[in-house]
Amino acid sequence: MKSIENISTLYADLVIETGVGLYKGQSLLIKTGPAHYWFAQKLAESAYAKGALHVKIDTDDYRLLKARLAAQSDEEITNVPDYSTAIDYEMMAKDWAYVRIDNTADRFYLSDCDADKLSSYRGALSKAGHVYMQSRMRHEHPWCVICVPDEVWATDVLGKTASVAQLWDLLVPILKLDQKDPSQAWKDHSNALATRGTTLDTMQIKNLHFTSAKTDFTVGFTPQSRWMGGGDPLPNGSWFLANIPTEEIFTTPDRLSASGYVETTRPVSVMGSQCEGIRLEFDEGKVISCTAQKGQEVMDRFLTIDEGARYLGEVALVDETSPIAQSKQIFHSILYDENASCHLALGAGYPSCLAHAQQLNTPEKLLQARCNQSLVHTDFMIGSLDMRIEATTYEDKKVIIMDKGRFTL
Repeated sequence: MKSIENISTLYADLVIETGVGLYKGQSLLIKTGPAHYWFAQKLAESAYAKGALHVKIDTDDYRLLKARLAAQSDEEITNVPDYSTAIDYEMMAKDWAYVRIDNTADRFYLSDCDADKLSSYRGALSKAGHVYMQSRMRHEHPWCVICVPDEVWATDVLGKTASVAQLWDLLVPILKLDQKDPSQAWKDHSNALATRGTTLDTMQIKNLHFTSAKTDFTVGFTPQSRWMGGGDPLPNGSWFLANIPTEEIFTTPDRLSASGYVETTRPVSVMGSQCEGIRLEFDEGKVISCTAQKGQEVMDRFLTIDEGARYLGEVALVDETSPIAQSKQIFHSILYDENASCHLALGAGYPSCLAHAQQLNTPEKLLQARCNQSLVHTDFMIGSLDMRIEATTYEDKKVIIMDKGRFTL
């Protein structure tokens, strides 16, 4: 087995070369928690070696945020400095790449904070960064979300006595870092996912019916909906991987079509808080009831952030034979858990998953196209080994596309 130093260097190179596909002269922003700053430095070193112009590391420190939440008023906590928006516009104007390292080390640090203040803070950030978020969701600039092993995450996943090295051992094959050429392995895998998406596109699916012991749910799609997976295209003709790892194919549903009920099969991080056992009931696309075994107050606040938080922006399909699912682990990370399970996202839809996306250049046009608009986008995992999905096409043909959690096509 290679050393952690060698593995982490391979990983950093993979994220820069294949995750964001950095080109010479491009700049990069990296967002990280304090525990993963060392890996952000590795990413920066790799980026400069590949010809980056500027690399900026932005530290997302939950300890400082907790102190701010305790000390400030509701009005003060929603103040977002003007420079934050200025950075967003700089990144869009100059085509910066963006990498976010999920803060697995401090995931529970904010659990005892004032929930109202935390919700207000997250909402203010989302509102201030809405334009850049929309730009990313249109795939106008490259971005990549990753996780890096740490002591807290290792014990969360593998138990109290687990080491960081053991978590690296688990993740190496999932990340394809055991392959002779990890970058090429991810390109091959991405092509396979894209082919799966093309297969669904040719079917011209009108709606999908999900059934399992916990779910009886139907969601529809417009004729413009397109399934995507693997690499996402950029305006310059290149592509990037928004997530490493990725196992999903996904699309944007008709925001007014969801009906029935779903229940989550994995924990979900909502506004920085862990939620479990969430049951959502839909009618005419809207969440009309939400109960949670853990995190009810957080879910109640999430659903009131804006009108779009109660509607779907994404439907994603994941085969239960994916390496992440086959590991039989709950990772307590949306990045990993969403790529082990079929999932739905409440909040903003992906314009890039609509065939006529370039014409939908205003929020009003997107809503008219049934593409949901919101300040948030949060995934809820609903897949399981007893999941069955039946497609109805626009020609009224019925086709089973997944059975017992596996693709049948």
